[in-house]
Amino acid sequence: MLLAAAAMCGVAGAQTENNMDKNNMQRVADTVKNGYQKIEEGVVTGYKAIESGVVNGYTAIQDGVVEGFTRISDAFVKKFLMREGETLEEAKARIAKEEEELHTR
Repeated sequence: MLLAAAAMCGVAGAQTENNMDKNNMQRVADTVKNGYQKIEEGVVTGYKAIESGVVNGYTAIQDGVVEGFTRISDAFVKKFLMREGETLEEAKARIAKEEEELHTR
């Protein structure tokens, strides 16, 4: 009987140790998972900041190029293509209409 009681305590002790090992492994797994989630959040935040910077830079360059081209185009129309008494907008509309007529022929 004493032997049976000792065996039961041994089994119970082994089960308790087994449960403790599982709990420890679960805590480690949770810690690792939380660490990876924090790394992921940091990387995503970093990439979003880079993306925002690139998009804003590209937009600024695009706006500058379009503005510069528009100024050059307007100056060319004023100097070489405007007729007397015609505004810049009227000259551009006339040129666009003439160009469209050439393409439809």
